[in-house]
Amino acid sequence: MFINRIEKEKLKEFSTLSIIAGVLMAIAGILAIIKPVAGSLAFVIFLGALFTAAGLVQLYTTFKAHTKSLSAWFKALMLLITGILLLIWPGSGVAAVAILFAAYFFVDAFASFGVAMDLKPLKGWWLSLLNGMLSFILGVIMVIGWPFSSFVTVGIVVGVSFLMDGIVLMYLGWMAKKGAYDNGSDNAQTNTQNS
Repeated sequence: MFINRIEKEKLKEFSTLSIIAGVLMAIAGILAIIKPVAGSLAFVIFLGALFTAAGLVQLYTTFKAHTKSLSAWFKALMLLITGILLLIWPGSGVAAVAILFAAYFFVDAFASFGVAMDLKPLKGWWLSLLNGMLSFILGVIMVIGWPFSSFVTVGIVVGVSFLMDGIVLMYLGWMAKKGAYDNGSDNAQTNTQNS
């Protein structure tokens, strides 16, 4: 009984966070689709900021704990240099990011197919399958147009992926809020039988 109540609280928390994250991802996706070049540059600048921050944290950690480790210093400097280069020349980083995104979309497709198979008896499992198919197609588009169309494809592809992921998160959060994934209710059994 106590464990079931904890699971219900976690499910309620997941549903709210899932809907909020889904809305934010969908908005970011729509903006990137509308302005793909700006979306590409914004993503590369964000990536550069992450690399720079990671490099600074790694430098601090190396300075405090691994002062004699040449490989730790090298890793920290590579993160920092990569981040700074992306921030200084974001346009040059778009082509590199485009090929990395192609790899990401292939991995995302594989993960989405796995989630779809895990959710299969539940209502809406096909949304994750659709998300996986779209991610696979987007990965192929990134590889075919590389490097010449990177400025447009990065923004559009990221936008479409964010939009789809946002829709899936909103739907799963909404279904969790309705109690469709509650193992302790008759509603879950009814939803499983109707799928």
